[in-house]
Amino acid sequence: MRFSIISGPRQRADLGQSAAEAWWNYVNDAVLADELGYDAVYFGEHHFCFASGNSSPLTMAAAVAARTNRIRIGTSIICAPFHNPLRLAEDIAAVDIASNGRFDLGIGVGSQWEEFHTFGIDPKERFGRTWEVIDILEKCLHGDEEEFDHKGRFFEFPGVRWIMQPVQDRIPILWGGFGPKGVQRAAERGYHLIAPDVTGTYERVMRENGRRPEDHLIGFVNHVSIADTWEEAFQAIAEPCQWVSSTYALRKDLDGNVPPESAVLSLEDIRRGAETGEDVGFAVPGPGTVEQTIERFLPVVGGERGLITNLCLEVRPPGTRTEDAHRTLRLFAEQVMPVLKEEAVRHGR
Repeated sequence: MRFSIISGPRQRADLGQSAAEAWWNYVNDAVLADELGYDAVYFGEHHFCFASGNSSPLTMAAAVAARTNRIRIGTSIICAPFHNPLRLAEDIAAVDIASNGRFDLGIGVGSQWEEFHTFGIDPKERFGRTWEVIDILEKCLHGDEEEFDHKGRFFEFPGVRWIMQPVQDRIPILWGGFGPKGVQRAAERGYHLIAPDVTGTYERVMRENGRRPEDHLIGFVNHVSIADTWEEAFQAIAEPCQWVSSTYALRKDLDGNVPPESAVLSLEDIRRGAETGEDVGFAVPGPGTVEQTIERFLPVVGGERGLITNLCLEVRPPGTRTEDAHRTLRLFAEQVMPVLKEEAVRHGR
């Protein structure tokens, strides 16, 4: 069982926060996570929209690599359609070198209308482009040819001379998607899954191909806040989770259509989700005391909600105070994680 931090670095300009302040908050969280014994930290990527607090996750990963020694550093996710695959491969290799072989590549298709619109990419091409990018990354990072040509549907590169070898023989690739077709292809290739296996496709296809899904990373984000009381923990992330959930609820779909203002979530909606576990929005908070947090995650570790091998936490939805985020990081690492590790061992995870 891996215990990881997923960060969706976003700037709260409405609260007077600068991009630099947001950037360093998430970097410093990762440094603390390394000191506390978490296994990995992942950074997301988005562009030209509310979610673009970090449009350069590989740069952030390199900054964390320079200040840490042990924790693995990855992306959740690189939005593949917006990248030149050769430049992306070079930057991935550079971060792997900077981290001395601690990089994980989470990759997917992207989801924001603004990104596709501004980059001039047809959203209908997102899956085709992503898998061609992955094929080129595999050839660069894991291939045995120093020189090769590539001619595909979206990219043509003659005379590629690959000279940027990463430290790892194979950089772990984590597929960031929920749909069964993408999950099936990822499982056929033996990739990890930075998402829940909501349809069971991943586990089934892995076993059909002679692999043990238990030996691979499976898991996605859980919004967590820990304090002396449930109410204190809830108040620490309630407004940040409301902001994220409402902003996601109002985002344009990939055809550019805008949802109605009625989609906005209230704090009462967020409280209901926190109290009942109802999926009221994108960021449903999971507040509680140490004991309540253990009770929440024991069934998850035990497999009652599907096979999970990578328990991913988000402790700083944008707008969360540093003292609250760091309290949760510390309490989870020092008092919750040891109990969950024992439970994971008991279940062979």
